[in-house]
Amino acid sequence: MPKSTSQSAKNDLKNTLDDRILHPWQYLEYRGEDDRTFIDKSEGIYLYDKTGKKLIDGPGGMWNVNVGHGVKEIADAVYDQITKMPYASPFTESTEIARDYASRLVQYAPGDLKRIFFTSGGSSAVDSALRFVMFYNNILGRKEKKQIISRNDAYHGSTFLGASCSGKERDKNNFDFASNIVHHISSPNPFRKPDDLTDEEFCDLKVQELENKIIEIGADKVAAFIAEPILASGGVIVPPKGYHKKTHEICKKHDVLYISDEIVTGFGRLGHIFASENYFDFTPDIILLAKGITSGYVPCGAVVISERLMSKLDNKEKVIFFKRLHRLRSSC
Repeated sequence: MPKSTSQSAKNDLKNTLDDRILHPWQYLEYRGEDDRTFIDKSEGIYLYDKTGKKLIDGPGGMWNVNVGHGVKEIADAVYDQITKMPYASPFTESTEIARDYASRLVQYAPGDLKRIFFTSGGSSAVDSALRFVMFYNNILGRKEKKQIISRNDAYHGSTFLGASCSGKERDKNNFDFASNIVHHISSPNPFRKPDDLTDEEFCDLKVQELENKIIEIGADKVAAFIAEPILASGGVIVPPKGYHKKTHEICKKHDVLYISDEIVTGFGRLGHIFASENYFDFTPDIILLAKGITSGYVPCGAVVISERLMSKLDNKEKVIFFKRLHRLRSSC
């Protein structure tokens, strides 16, 4: 008895699975055998497989495609830019389009976060920010102030430092990390709150945990606290009200820089271009952007840095990299 057309198409799809591709979070024992859906095209909020089956892109391209698939205005703008100029080295040149985009971004940035350093994506934005913090303390003569505090359930990318700051157990299997400089505190997950605690008490407990960790390591050694406004990949965890504002106050008290990882929460995910100030009522020292910055249409990320921090470096002699950043701060 002949197989149905749809069954034959499904088998054909399975037979075309390319076992030369290593997919994220793939069980290697099933490489080349796991039954994956092959996506052929996309439009709006939908994906279509080779059989024409229509699927809702629930994660939005893993929180990436904020404005949906197939937006012609974006495709046309990308085409026009590529045909005009696909690349110019930021080490020796600057570009008008990068300058204009940086200028538009800082109009929405909170407080004095007015310096833009463009990267190729979110993970590189995380690493760039952490390297900047270490560079910053080196220039100021605080060479021991290098320790980083992150949280369980956090996700901060797949590069070495970013992955080291991530706190999801499934991301830790059989990999090595910078455990000598990265420390984790518990997740501010209200669903794990003891029944005898109010939300406010639970919040204060988590904030105190951060301060205790800073004191334990030594405030003269802790450089930064990195936190997603909402822990996205770690479970879409919304912290208790006031958590970010209070942890920011602790960081200021101990001269620890606050890095807000808005790679997922930025560009409309919480109703604003930037969520830290508008939604959580605090202004971090550094904000990280990616994903929605281009809606995933081209690779791009950004580190948004406080003028207060940059002002301490601008007049230093022989600060080659960030003197270059100052002059080319709007370059891709």
